[in-house]
Amino acid sequence: MAATPEVLKSSQPEVQEINKEAEFIVPETLRQSTGIQVVQKNFKSQVKDDHGQPLIQTPPAQVIEVNPPADLETLTDWSKGSVDSSQTWLGMFWKRIFLKALYFGWKIIGKEKANAA
Repeated sequence: MAATPEVLKSSQPEVQEINKEAEFIVPETLRQSTGIQVVQKNFKSQVKDDHGQPLIQTPPAQVIEVNPPADLETLTDWSKGSVDSSQTWLGMFWKRIFLKALYFGWKIIGKEKANAA
């Protein structure tokens, strides 16, 4: 007999996944007993009162601009320097911001590598 018996894996997951896009759901019994209410935070449409005046302001679409001190290749070169050098840390910081901007679709303004022609 083995020292540690094998555990058979079931095909069904033990934990059911919930829809991550759904808002937080509070059961009706919990709402009645504790008075908890779900408050919507992000409004996509303009809400008006009985007189036609807006009750809330919807936030405008925000455009984030990133202005790195050099192009990505130069930042990569800077980031490969000595740990004691501040330029290495500057390069790593801006490289991380540059890649984050690419991921989130932010507008990247700034330096392009000059062609030596």
